[in-house]
Amino acid sequence: MRKKAAAAPRVMPDLGNSLLGPGSKPRKPLIPSGPKAAKVNTIIDEDGDGARRKKTPFNKRQLDKFRTVLLQKRAALIGDVSQLEGEALQSQEGSVTTNHIAEQGSDNYDQSLSLDLAAADRKLIKEIDDALAKIADRTYGLCELTGKPIRPERLEELPWARYSIDAARELERRSMP
Repeated sequence: MRKKAAAAPRVMPDLGNSLLGPGSKPRKPLIPSGPKAAKVNTIIDEDGDGARRKKTPFNKRQLDKFRTVLLQKRAALIGDVSQLEGEALQSQEGSVTTNHIAEQGSDNYDQSLSLDLAAADRKLIKEIDDALAKIADRTYGLCELTGKPIRPERLEELPWARYSIDAARELERRSMP
């Protein structure tokens, strides 16, 4: 009985850094890896410290006007939230005496609607607070997506706007199936 000689282990040839073999050029991918982010333009800080950061396109008087509008809207929304939540709590307390199932359903619907409206108002208050913080750090009026200034006409209508019209349309287009 003869012993079989052990076969020498096969070694893969060195292909270098490329999967296609030595000397082959890397190829460009057929599908890009993801959406390209828009270039953000930065404005040099005026205090001369050399730091590059984005800065609002508005002067102090314009910022004060936007701050006043935002604070008025915020105060109105806080009043609305208090009223809506108060109504929801009152309807909950008053629903103990109702025995008819239709009345209970109507009360539950009214309470749910009031709480949903209050939640939407709280979200808007958060957006207003974010806009006020941007005024404080002098970055108000810059699009969060592109870094470009938001048109004053848009901010007159929607002073808590985070995006320019073009950026908002692009975000909406991307979110659609």
